[in-house]
Order: sequence, then structure tokens, then C-alpha cells
Amino acid sequence: MSVAIRGLFVLIAFVVGGLIMWQPWKDSVLAPAPATSTATLIGADGLPIEDDGSFKPINDPAAGQHDLVRYYMPTPEDTPPLAEDTTAIVWEDLWQEGDMTIEAAEEDRVGRPTADQFPEGTTAEDVMLFFLDMGDMRSMQPQMGSVKADMDGKRVRLAGYVTPVGFDETDPRFLLVPELGACIHVPPPPANQIVYVPEVKTGEAKMFDPVWVTGTLKAAPVATILADVGYQLVDAKVEPYR
Repeated sequence: MSVAIRGLFVLIAFVVGGLIMWQPWKDSVLAPAPATSTATLIGADGLPIEDDGSFKPINDPAAGQHDLVRYYMPTPEDTPPLAEDTTAIVWEDLWQEGDMTIEAAEEDRVGRPTADQFPEGTTAEDVMLFFLDMGDMRSMQPQMGSVKADMDGKRVRLAGYVTPVGFDETDPRFLLVPELGACIHVPPPPANQIVYVPEVKTGEAKMFDPVWVTGTLKAAPVATILADVGYQLVDAKVEPYR
């Protein structure tokens, strides 16, 4: 057999062998990647959120447009009795179209920590960055909506989540917000969707807990370190929301 013919057989053998090796590699590497489950979503409390099939991306055309995010608490398993002089309300009841801007100097904002409340070893730069972070979070608050003057003085009960406004563990003041982690982990909602509770007369409010708060509603805006707030609830009674 001539050298040329032998070379041809060798070349054919290489080609055939290459094809045999290529096929499984192609199938494993170039084949479409198998479908994977949706990435785990983590809530403001650091725990995973189970997708019940109702989650949609915000750019989903089927989601449509909206002028106001409607906040609804999960359906409670147990609802405490409502006093005769008290009206049960939801967050949408506090909404009113309009604009509201609270002008307040930084040092006058409720909840602003004093120098002795920062941990030992905190530098001037650390303090400056802290207040810059607080300002950045407030800057993301929608400047929309106003307060309902006719709600002033009403005895109401409202469910929401506790966001502490003070930096002392013994400070009873908190913001009642419609979304878990609002004003800390996620930007604040409009001012008329936040209620400031300056003190608790009955019950206990723990960070991020869902609670019922009963009190006298004041249509009195207040500027806090975390957000601008449209309403206040005084003479407050706090009950667990389950």
C-alpha cells in the first residue's frame, strides 16, 4: 500500500474519531440549559419567601400601570374585638391625592441619634456616612399624596409593621408601615402611607413585627430621620397581628 493511501486512511480515522467524540460533547455543552426554578427571594427579615405562583416581574405587561401601590396585610387568622368607638381602617383609607413636602432641618428630625448613641470607636466620617445613607433613603420616598384632614381625631385601628424610629433599644417610638422593612430595607412609601406612633400606652411593639395599633389619629405630619410621615397615632394600644 502506498504511503499516500496509508496517509488517507489515517486522516479518515482521525475525522471519524473526532466526530464520535464531538457528538456527546455537543449534546452536553451546546444543548439548551435545563429550566431552573425561580431564584429564592429573601424578605426584609432575611428569611426566604415561598413563591405561591402569583409573583410577577415588575415589567410584566399584564401587571399594568398604577398611580398608587395598594398595600394589603395578609389575612389574619385571628382578629381582636373592636371597641364601639373605634373604626377599623386600611392603608388605602389614609390616601388622598395631592402633594406634601415637609421642610425640616436635619437636626430637628425625630429619631436623630445623638453623639453618645453611636458605638464606641465611631469616627466622624462614620457619622457623616450614616446621615448620608439616611438622606439617600429619604430621597427615594415618593413625593405624592396628602393627608385627610377629616380623619383627624378619629379613634381607629390599623394593621402594619413596626419600624423603630429611635436608635435606643428602650425608645418606644416607631413608624407603622404597610410593608415589611419599609424605611430601613426598602424605600419609604408616600408620607400618607406611614403613621408615627410616639408612645405605646398598652402592649408591646417589637422591630418588624406585624401588629394592630389602635389609637387616636392625628392628621399632623412629622419629619423623622427615616422618612416624612403624614399621620400620628396617639394613646396607642398595640396587639399582635396573627
